[in-house]
Amino acid sequence: MADMPLLAVYHDRNYDPTWPRHMRHAVRCIIRRGSKVALVKSTVKGFYQFPGGGIDPGESHEHALIRETLEETGLDIIPDSIRPFGITREIRASQIAAETIFDHTSYFYFADVAEEAHEQVLEDYERDLGYTLEWADIRQAAAVNRALSPKYEHKTKFLLREADILTLLAQHT
Repeated sequence: MADMPLLAVYHDRNYDPTWPRHMRHAVRCIIRRGSKVALVKSTVKGFYQFPGGGIDPGESHEHALIRETLEETGLDIIPDSIRPFGITREIRASQIAAETIFDHTSYFYFADVAEEAHEQVLEDYERDLGYTLEWADIRQAAAVNRALSPKYEHKTKFLLREADILTLLAQHT
């Protein structure tokens, strides 16, 4: 895929720079319909996320985007519609591996989807969080995530990341 601009960096600096670094790469899908965007909502926690997830070894960004979006939302991406938007990075001490730096890059892409939706194929943790597809108002979803962000920011910046991207999108609505 094409080079993308760096949209935001969330750098906690809460680690020793000599620690080993664990790199994670993920794709996120932006599917718009007017002032609404297709998001995955946690009915348990109340937050919104862009559909997407980790890129498997040897997998292209395009394939990961199509696979993850279908699994989490049931929506089929039209491959020729995929367009790059930008990148975010989150750098912090790992919550899983002691004395390890977690360096997470998310690649955001615009895409269009077919009208027909399929059933979601959720992982156990996604099911436990009550993930459901919602065509959400961009500004309202950003406000919800910003309000919830302080509950999670000691662990991860994912709600702030999603709110920031939603805010960027709202500026172009």
